[in-house]
Amino acid sequence: MSKMALVQLIFPVIFIPQFYNNVECISFFHFTQDPPPVRDIALMSRYIVHNSDWATLSYMGNQSFMDGMPMGRVYSVSDGTINNSHGVPYIMASPMDLSFQDVVKTKNCSLVLSLAQSDYCNKKSYDPEDPRCAQLILTGKFVKLDKTDPEWNLAKTALWTRHPAMRKWNILVPGHKWEFAKVNIEHITLIDTFGGRKYPTIAEYFKATPTFKYWSKLKHSVITVKENVIIDEEF
Repeated sequence: MSKMALVQLIFPVIFIPQFYNNVECISFFHFTQDPPPVRDIALMSRYIVHNSDWATLSYMGNQSFMDGMPMGRVYSVSDGTINNSHGVPYIMASPMDLSFQDVVKTKNCSLVLSLAQSDYCNKKSYDPEDPRCAQLILTGKFVKLDKTDPEWNLAKTALWTRHPAMRKWNILVPGHKWEFAKVNIEHITLIDTFGGRKYPTIAEYFKATPTFKYWSKLKHSVITVKENVIIDEEF
């Protein structure tokens, strides 16, 4: 890409704040970044968490018709804004959700995340079960965040910037009384290549610092400007 083309691409983004006060950019460009080397197991774990849009939450059922049975449900997740990874996976859910009710009671849970949801495995022609299509299991305790908790706003920002549709849920279905929660990680299991599982420690995991060297994808996007938010809709 020429310097002139790059300037033309960036120009409207730079000057939008002059016309719209307090505008927050959700995603102006679409980015991709290959995973770190498989030898960096803590960094690989952080990479998977940060680059996952969703995960499967596994827990033991507590409802009368599924009491004691293993269950799972897909939730949207985020560990921070696109350029700020905290490593803690946050979830937004309703107490009306039976899975949410169960895991709040039982607390013990696992969160399964996989690069199969990214374009990396497709690009490499890796089947989701191929160990090179890295997957991560975070095991620990499910914790509901109170609004007075310092992490409440962190979770809100992390989720609403990565999943802008969530902003509307409180308006469209306010009776669901949406809440934020997190998984307190106690054990980490990584599968990212042949040769078996790997177990980065909690200290190693949180010490690892993901880099954010992004390259733009060639995708057509439509930018919609609304009050206090800009949503980038790709097609």
